[in-house]
Amino acid sequence: MKTGIREMAEGIYMITLPMPFRLKHVNIFAFLEKDGFTLIDTGPNLSGVLPALEASLGEIDRRVEDCRRILITHFHMDHCGLAGLIADRSGASIWLSEIEEQTIRTFAREEERASRLRRFGLEHGLDQGTLDTVIQVFSAFRTATSPFTATGLLADGDRLTVGGRVVEVVATPGHSRGHISFHLPEERFLIAGDHILPHITPNLSPDLMAPDFHPLESFLASLARVEELPVAMVCPAHGRPFSDLKGRVAGMREHHRERSQLALQAVTEGERTSDDVSRFIFGDDLPPFDRLLALNETYVHLIELERSSSIRRKMRDGICLFERIGL
Repeated sequence: MKTGIREMAEGIYMITLPMPFRLKHVNIFAFLEKDGFTLIDTGPNLSGVLPALEASLGEIDRRVEDCRRILITHFHMDHCGLAGLIADRSGASIWLSEIEEQTIRTFAREEERASRLRRFGLEHGLDQGTLDTVIQVFSAFRTATSPFTATGLLADGDRLTVGGRVVEVVATPGHSRGHISFHLPEERFLIAGDHILPHITPNLSPDLMAPDFHPLESFLASLARVEELPVAMVCPAHGRPFSDLKGRVAGMREHHRERSQLALQAVTEGERTSDDVSRFIFGDDLPPFDRLLALNETYVHLIELERSSSIRRKMRDGICLFERIGL
């Protein structure tokens, strides 16, 4: 997918920015205002991204300094990494959900987050070397998010005026605990962030700072909710806009049903760690960071199987093992 700017409707632009990762790009959205523009998401604070944003804005006769407001779908670096820099240059206000604002505060507790990650990883079968590498990666990622303080909070059901249009805030937790999407009822657009993507499913991971959060349950409930919205075009953060919302929702549901069945199959023949199950599903040949993502996604499926009394867990020598019930 090419980087650059594309008009989605009069005064609404999708800006595709480069990223040096497997996804290669992120889509953000600019709404023209009388005295500037509003951004939904910003892209990461990584080399080459801000110049790409400035070049795209230049095509519509705008500068970073003209930004008046930033609305954030969720607190991941590719969605809010430039927010602080843009706000410093423009004075723009920054808005996101209350839960994501809480996440910003826990983000600052780096040592605690690393300690919890190490404990979780060891408990579920990851080796020390993989965890050392992953924690180093997370530490490096911190610079990809320029510091910022939220100006205000967005809540489910809020109705905003953005670029002269009505924009509704829709809570879509799952990929993150406080993820929000933006629905434009008149245009029938859904700016979906990472909630709905055209060709891949968003990663679901436990929030180690909020252990009562159930990502898969929340994600499926959010899918059911957006499925009922009048939407003609889904505008995702990664990939091209697409029209078949209901078809994509059905496909994502089926994906997770199949993933749960694979997880159940993996523990049928005996006790398994989350890492054992993730290797059964995803294979052994993954680099350390992807190994963690695979473990996380597997774990959230195992949690739901445990909650439905299909499997149970036991602890042995500090290791969490899952096994099937009733065989």
